[in-house]
Amino acid sequence: MAILERSAGSRNSNPGAKRGGWPRPGAAHLVPGGLKWILPGFILSVGLIYYSIIYSGYLSFFDWPGGRQRMTAVGSANYLEAFADPVFWMAIRHTVVYFVVIFTVQVVGGIAFAAALHSKVYLANIYKIIIVVPVVVAPATMAPAHIEVWQTNGTFNTILRAIGLGAWTQGWIGQSGTSLLVIIMAGCWGAIGFGFILYFAAIGQIDPEIIEAARIDGAGNIRMLASIVLPGVRSVTVSLGILNFMTALKLFDGPWLLTQGGPAHSSEFLGTMIYAETAGSSRNLGYAAALSIILLVLAVGISIVIQMRSREKSPTGARKQKVKVANDV
Repeated sequence: MAILERSAGSRNSNPGAKRGGWPRPGAAHLVPGGLKWILPGFILSVGLIYYSIIYSGYLSFFDWPGGRQRMTAVGSANYLEAFADPVFWMAIRHTVVYFVVIFTVQVVGGIAFAAALHSKVYLANIYKIIIVVPVVVAPATMAPAHIEVWQTNGTFNTILRAIGLGAWTQGWIGQSGTSLLVIIMAGCWGAIGFGFILYFAAIGQIDPEIIEAARIDGAGNIRMLASIVLPGVRSVTVSLGILNFMTALKLFDGPWLLTQGGPAHSSEFLGTMIYAETAGSSRNLGYAAALSIILLVLAVGISIVIQMRSREKSPTGARKQKVKVANDV
């Protein structure tokens, strides 16, 4: 009652109100109250990020060593050079391999750990901490540990010798045939924890009544996982696909700290190519800008394709899916 009285009082006290308590047209000006709070971030986003993108696109049509040296217009030569560069296609291939492996391990490992820890597990909180810790540790902090594990006299080779597989020991980081494997293994170490966080939260949002009904109907763990859990976390899987692809495209810190893209470009990615082009003695910032624009176009284009192909179904389709899941169970 007090709320209604305050509302009525405030309505009648409005000097611009007509008889009956309703405001006159044009008496109140609709000004977003939160505009002043988002304006600094909006200016920073538009003025810095998008300006940098536009300037990179402009710079990609020049040869420029940087500094006060002269910028030479070359048109689309930087893009043609990138598409003709075998190292560029090698980096694209490494990106695809990295994305496929990391995404697969993250989905399988994340769902497995999330489903297991949603059941009654002894010391579940301890397991959660162990799984999540790799997510919060910076790659620069863990790079020396990964090098220690995979170097010639490292931990992994020591374990191989201890179990009688000394013939398999090798310099995993220093060989062109195994350096990419080291990068992927280091990425898997932290990817599972991030997938676990999202899947654990998504499984918690599934209606418990559906799970209980499936239990009553005699559905086993595998059938529930396939017919209830996986459809229920589909949006998370799509989001992880987009995030992992963008991460693979702009991957830099792990490969650079572990192998610097070598040996012989065997662990090269677009991020390491761009950095090497800007930090080298014979650098060409125009070529680096062209690589950056190609990376941006690939990231945005593939993300849109993934999102469109995995668009959520209409409400009618969602109801049909629920009926199908119920019939399967």
